[in-house]
Amino acid sequence: MPEHSADKVRNICIIAHIDHGKSSLSSQLLRVGDPTNTSKEDISMLDTLAVEQERGITVKATTASMAYAHPSGGRYLINLFDSPGHVDFSHEVSRSLSCVDGAIILFDASQGIQAQTVAVYEKAKEMGLPLIPVLTKVDMPSARPLEVAMSVSELFPEFDPDEILLTSARKNEGMTEVLDAIVEKVPPPTSRYENDPRLRCKVVDSWFEVQRGVVCLLKVESGELKEGDRVSVLGGDGPSPDDPSVNLENFSIQEVGVMLPHRYRTKKLTMNQMGYAIVGMRNPRQASPGGTIVQHTEAASLREEILDASEAGKAQSGERSVLYASVHPTEENSFDDLVAAVERLALNDMGLEVSMQKGNVSSDAGGGPFLGPGLRIGFQGMLHVEIFRQRLRDEFNVEALVTSPKVKYHIKFLSNSRKPRHPDLPSEIVIEDLSDWPSTEEKFIIYEPMVKLRVLAPVDYAGSVMDLITKRRGGEMETKVIDERTWLFTARIPWAEVVTDFHDELKSTTAGFASYDTAEDASPLQKANLAKIEIMLNGDVVEPLSFVAHSEVAAQQGRSVCKKLEDVLPRQQFKIAIQARAQGKIIARATVNPYRKDVLTKAGKTVGGGDVSRKKKLLEKQKAGKKRMNTSGKVTLSQAAFNSVITK
Repeated sequence: MPEHSADKVRNICIIAHIDHGKSSLSSQLLRVGDPTNTSKEDISMLDTLAVEQERGITVKATTASMAYAHPSGGRYLINLFDSPGHVDFSHEVSRSLSCVDGAIILFDASQGIQAQTVAVYEKAKEMGLPLIPVLTKVDMPSARPLEVAMSVSELFPEFDPDEILLTSARKNEGMTEVLDAIVEKVPPPTSRYENDPRLRCKVVDSWFEVQRGVVCLLKVESGELKEGDRVSVLGGDGPSPDDPSVNLENFSIQEVGVMLPHRYRTKKLTMNQMGYAIVGMRNPRQASPGGTIVQHTEAASLREEILDASEAGKAQSGERSVLYASVHPTEENSFDDLVAAVERLALNDMGLEVSMQKGNVSSDAGGGPFLGPGLRIGFQGMLHVEIFRQRLRDEFNVEALVTSPKVKYHIKFLSNSRKPRHPDLPSEIVIEDLSDWPSTEEKFIIYEPMVKLRVLAPVDYAGSVMDLITKRRGGEMETKVIDERTWLFTARIPWAEVVTDFHDELKSTTAGFASYDTAEDASPLQKANLAKIEIMLNGDVVEPLSFVAHSEVAAQQGRSVCKKLEDVLPRQQFKIAIQARAQGKIIARATVNPYRKDVLTKAGKTVGGGDVSRKKKLLEKQKAGKKRMNTSGKVTLSQAAFNSVITK
């Protein structure tokens, strides 16, 4: 691929609600924009992960480059990002937007504006990026392009309905117009290092390959990267900034090229280009996203500048985990395999917050006698949890149990004359692990996290949506008419009510037509009357099954979880007593009855020839054995057991 001057480069990202055709449009733009690409690879497969192809959604931002011949006669290098649409992967969208100079915002010509469309629009505007509005799927029988264009203009006044581009990736309509708009409306990249020839390559993404080691996706901010260069990596989640050896580690660049989206070897990358590099390292965490690759001989002089910029970027990113769960191997003695797989997966899933607690694990992460050792991991949402489990299975052949996720709670302790709190202990704490929940003997106030909820739904389901929001303890509800078919609902709601099964119930309530997203609330905490519900099996508390509920529905949810556990726990030769306890009182109970082993028959024949005393002796022995198992028998927990807590 020939070199391009900075004014002939365009960096663009495609953003939209989930399933609005981002990947299809990206693939068609690559076909139309660069006819010189003769690769036999099916470039429609921008979604390269097995989980993406199976589910038909994008969970990782991917990039590809093309050389586009504009009608004016110039040849432009377009670096194109395809980003996820689901709210759980908003960190990938933020990472994509930080690498580009403009964005294409898509609207499905049939579905119209959706909740996540509003969220990604606001995120792009916060970054000051110019936006190109595009309607997709205009060839569908249910498409209503004029009506949707007017709705877009109503909600986003900066978009003139006459200037919104109409496209169909399936019929190859409108692709040239989109490419021309990218060249004409997106500014060329600017760099504060234009007069500084020293190499600076921002690590956008990275992954590990068994044969080649770590592969990095890069954006060259200054200088030139060539095969054979000796480089160091500064910033990101690699070595500590205070580690003086950070400048001494160096690696040899083995291969350099661009993504078309397949790898195309070019042997060098110049300023403003995006591409890949095989860096010659075996430790995945040495080149984590956010780091900067520099020439090894220049690492000392650039170290302070890059580390300061890296820390500032982390402070501004704000993509924090919103719920936490412990993760355990399904087989004994496979904890090390789980740790290795999670470390590699966390390399290019920046939404994960991993706490490696091997050996000295917390109570919940430890899992006690039921689950064994585990890891404490922060996620962005329930779909993120599902994708995490599936990627472990697909990419690393590791099966894992994920406990029911919890949000953070803030606890403020009050003065207690009966049991004074030790003066060295803090008066306020933040709880991620419910094993840290205060005892019933202490006096305290609970504050739960709140979010701003936005729901877009057909007007026919307005009553059902408002009832659902009220049921989930939402307040300060407002409505806005988007068009004659669609209303926008906003409310302030506890995060714990949204993060688990709100999506499923909303889709069920509205026949699948509604969508939602969340944003930070101006007052992120609210005092709440909550109780910790402990689940006990045969008298032992199973901390990973514990959950928090509002006091008014604690008994109802306790009964629901006990009933579901009764259905999913496998029967044993001993009775399993399931109990739910809140504030020291049993509020619900269920029992899994044992199955009876026939000890009077062996190989089809009656033991003892039917002798009554022999029969009585065998039954008494069986009874004594079951009594021992009732006190020492081990209950096996499956993923379904934890799912029963999520869907309580």
